Amino acid sequence: MDLGDQAKGRLAAASTASYTRRGLVRRGVALGVAAAATGPARPGRAAQGDAVELTLLDHQEPRLALLEEMLPQFEEAMAAQGKNITVKILEGPAPDTEFLTKLTLDYNSGNAPDVTSFGATSTADFTAAGYLLDLTSRAEAWPDWAGHFYQQLRDEQVQADGKVYSVPREASIIQLFYRKDVLEANGIPTEQPASWQDLLDRMKAVTEKTGQPSLLFPAGEAWGGGTFFEGFIHLMLGTESPLYDDADRKWVVRSPGLSRVLTFYEEMTTSGVLPVEPLLNPEPWVATKYEAFPQGDLVATTSGTWGWIFDWGPEGAAPIEGLTEKVATWEFPTADGGETFVWGATGWVWGISAASEHPEEAWELVKWLASGEFMAANAVTIGATATRDDIQTIAPYNEYSFLVDAERRLADARSFRAPEGTERMVQAVGQATEAVITGDQTGEEAANTLAEQATELLGPDNVKEMQG
Repeated sequence: MDLGDQAKGRLAAASTASYTRRGLVRRGVALGVAAAATGPARPGRAAQGDAVELTLLDHQEPRLALLEEMLPQFEEAMAAQGKNITVKILEGPAPDTEFLTKLTLDYNSGNAPDVTSFGATSTADFTAAGYLLDLTSRAEAWPDWAGHFYQQLRDEQVQADGKVYSVPREASIIQLFYRKDVLEANGIPTEQPASWQDLLDRMKAVTEKTGQPSLLFPAGEAWGGGTFFEGFIHLMLGTESPLYDDADRKWVVRSPGLSRVLTFYEEMTTSGVLPVEPLLNPEPWVATKYEAFPQGDLVATTSGTWGWIFDWGPEGAAPIEGLTEKVATWEFPTADGGETFVWGATGWVWGISAASEHPEEAWELVKWLASGEFMAANAVTIGATATRDDIQTIAPYNEYSFLVDAERRLADARSFRAPEGTERMVQAVGQATEAVITGDQTGEEAANTLAEQATELLGPDNVKEMQG
């Protein structure tokens, strides 16, 4: 699960990461130019002592600064084993969409880096295109894989062909963040909402008292992938309907659950609790998460663990003084009540190019990046949780109790493993939710439109319908 462009934008702009830069010596050419391929692929292991230079493509200043700070430790560890491996960092564009575009072009042109990181939602498409090295046998032979990585996250790496092509870099826990102080001041209950109706009734009560929209589930096209992964999917998982049929390997484009989700967007809109106007403007997260929520006007919003640091923390985009006293979290309620849940899934992953000339050395690097001190520092740097169970005592991760506590939710979390075609479904959901919040269509009408558009985008052979 990705954090969304707005969270990544804050990462790109952040200058407060607790790692000093060593300069640009380690870094390759920046922004849009990958190192040229040096010859035909010749997979294998370099002879003992032979010099090997790996290329690693990443983006956003905090991530890059962390790599520059810590990669010498990897090189030293390899040297202690008699391996002469160095790593050249290549810098990609900061925005996620531009970074993924560049990475795709690099793969297509044969100029891909040995190792890179990308959102887990891209893994299926990259795998289908043949871009990624099959890591199955390597992962199975790595004691850490079965010994420490959470089962759910390991399962998420298994693609349609039954093979593993990626290793989790970080995990995302997403839930509802709410202004406890505002609810208490207005005499509105703060206990966990049991159902969508329970949540809606409370937010309607707040809106009636404050005159302001009170509840945010991202919607519309301006939010991009955030509409799907920070809003829609958390409602969809609260229904009894699947969005993808793993057995048939088809997207479910019409179901009772889809109709209920889009109808709930309609109910949020018509009751006045959803901040519609900001959702239709560029950067809709600014007026909502960075202005209205810190001011106490917006009372509840979906967010991930990064919100404690990059959104509302002391050095975040919109600091909330007394954050932990004023803000608390709810799990997502289901449509009709019952067991509540948090979203917990792989955020970004590490992958190795199928054309790498040094796959064994690249695998050594991936194992190091997905272990110990680096994972602990990486999680803190981006406000995510560790993807394995043996990081909780390692600094600086062990100093962030809210991350450690969130990690413990992974075992019981719900998630959606993005199959091939996810970006096309994201597009259809963005269009459908926009039609609802603008009043152009009812929830039921938008469900019909979504079915038609998703079928056109994904292809009729890749979709199915489920009746009630």
